[in-house]
Amino acid sequence: MSYALSYISIFFITAGLIFIGFFGEMFFRKTGFSEYIFLILIGILFGPIFGIFPYSIIVEILPYLSQLTLAMIMLELGMSFMIDDLLKEGGSAAIRTLIYVSLSILLTFIIFKYLFGWSNYSSFFLSTVIGGETTTAVVPYLAKSLKAEDFFTNITLESSLNSVILIVLFTFGLNSFLQSIPFSINGFENIMSSLVSQISIGIVIGFIAALVWIEFARHFWTEEFFYIATIGYTLALYAFLSFINGSAILGVLTFGIVLMNNKTFLNLFRANANEQILDLQVNYIKMFQKEITFFLRTYFFFFIGLVFFVDKLFSLLTYVYLGILLVILLSSRYIAVKLSTKNKKYEKAYYVMMAQGLTPAVLASLALYYSLPMAHYIVTIASLIIITTNIITVIGWAKVSPSLLQQKE
Repeated sequence: MSYALSYISIFFITAGLIFIGFFGEMFFRKTGFSEYIFLILIGILFGPIFGIFPYSIIVEILPYLSQLTLAMIMLELGMSFMIDDLLKEGGSAAIRTLIYVSLSILLTFIIFKYLFGWSNYSSFFLSTVIGGETTTAVVPYLAKSLKAEDFFTNITLESSLNSVILIVLFTFGLNSFLQSIPFSINGFENIMSSLVSQISIGIVIGFIAALVWIEFARHFWTEEFFYIATIGYTLALYAFLSFINGSAILGVLTFGIVLMNNKTFLNLFRANANEQILDLQVNYIKMFQKEITFFLRTYFFFFIGLVFFVDKLFSLLTYVYLGILLVILLSSRYIAVKLSTKNKKYEKAYYVMMAQGLTPAVLASLALYYSLPMAHYIVTIASLIIITTNIITVIGWAKVSPSLLQQKE
């Protein structure tokens, strides 16, 4: 293949992916089926089946795309947390999230370690990749169709909280693995010491960085490229915290939370602020950031398909793993919903809201790049879990939502 053909092919594929993402989003809004499924399948066709994109090249690109996507995920999650919503609906959302994530991680870890003989680290990485995410791209949109503000706010908070928890757990586990800290009782003290240190550094610097940027924004928010400058500032913050061994993900998350709730924090410090200007800043940043996240998300699911291990589809063990994990997720979800739901009429609706998305895809790609134990299976299982949980959510929502809409009427 010549160089000219190479870049022409890449341009055509990129254009195709953008259109698939665009029309896939429209298809999703009409049917509830996410474009994630199509993008993964197209990636499988272009990668392992037809070999258009060599695996060796993709696996080198993937970590950079993963870290960039991770930074944008955390910014988006941070900007989804409104303090007023947290005070109103955060309690039940947090309880449901903690139960769902904790149970699914614990059960996955125990079963894969003691039943299938996986190592401590490989069991932990698998459990944190697929352990109880509800994707922010699918679940809140379906919830919005119900036109019940409390339900929508609650499920949106859960979607953000569980992604944050899984990303934090996975990255701290990854750091411990790369530092060769034993995953045992003896190594627990070192892991916890590193965790507390990184969390503290990340949150403090993220908070200070947000206040600095809010002050900067008050003077320069009318500049034409202010929004892209905000993205640049976010990436600089992420890189700086990674360099000094602070928690980059929590730093960016904190930055997003403070940015979104700037008036609350400025009032806390009794700082004068033009509320109209602050609202405009946040709204424009969110709009621009959504466009970037859309592009990264579209490309990322395609890349996950490119590194999919087709041979695992012909292994019975893959389907045994998948079946057990689905049972774990469904049972953990059921228990979490039963123990946390105040308004019982929404129980079934909360129960079916278990579609997974970008978080397990990104974490699985990092497992592959760092050659973590059982990474090939983790990528394959994560892809299949994303597909199956999206199908379960769409079918479940189609059965549950009509009765809820009738009750509202």
